[in-house]
Amino acid sequence: MFHERYSCHFCGRFVLEVEGWAESTQPYHQILAPWDDEATFFGGASYHLACLRSFDRHAEVRREFLAWITVTRDTISLMGTDGLQHESTRTGLGFTERVAVLASGEIYESPRFDRWVFVESAGPFHILDLERAETLGRGERLRGNDGVHSQLLPADPGKRIEKWDLPALLDFLQIRDLYQGLLDDYAPNYRFFEGGHSRAGYVADYSLSAYIPLPDDVTTFFAGYLRDYVPKRLEDA
Repeated sequence: MFHERYSCHFCGRFVLEVEGWAESTQPYHQILAPWDDEATFFGGASYHLACLRSFDRHAEVRREFLAWITVTRDTISLMGTDGLQHESTRTGLGFTERVAVLASGEIYESPRFDRWVFVESAGPFHILDLERAETLGRGERLRGNDGVHSQLLPADPGKRIEKWDLPALLDFLQIRDLYQGLLDDYAPNYRFFEGGHSRAGYVADYSLSAYIPLPDDVTTFFAGYLRDYVPKRLEDA
């Protein structure tokens, strides 16, 4: 496995974050990583979703994602530096109700909020709020978040980065082949804001969104499910 910052955990190549295509996990998320001989947790890791899908142990990753996603709180056992097992309490995402088993994966619902998570059979997961679910229910494609990312680049691009389009940036990062499907069929929106040097290297601020490649059966599910769905009340949460 690969553990360098902004390197894909599964392939080792650079990860330019864009929701639904290349993402990272927060360091405080206590997702166990039994497939990794060098790390206990899959926290603070970056990965291309396609690389997870093709990883030969993706079933183990999916299992650990589900163990964290589908509980509110649970207890995990960890090996300490003393060579003994120690128990630790973990907070999960609380999607405790499975509402669909599809050919492409499973959908779980929060019992407190209007939120769902679709967990692909091949491992990646996608969190959906009511607005996103309604978008899918109307048969429309779902565009990922276009918020600003601050990302350390593997080399200094200089001032020229200000004029680059997305393909030029991907060529500089030597990862265009990994994002070619996004470029071809999923209408990416890319914008560079600013860049500068830090102690670690060159940091770029950018936004990048594209349509998320969700399977048709997820759209079909929400088209039917939301017809009779009653939104949860905040006072009942």
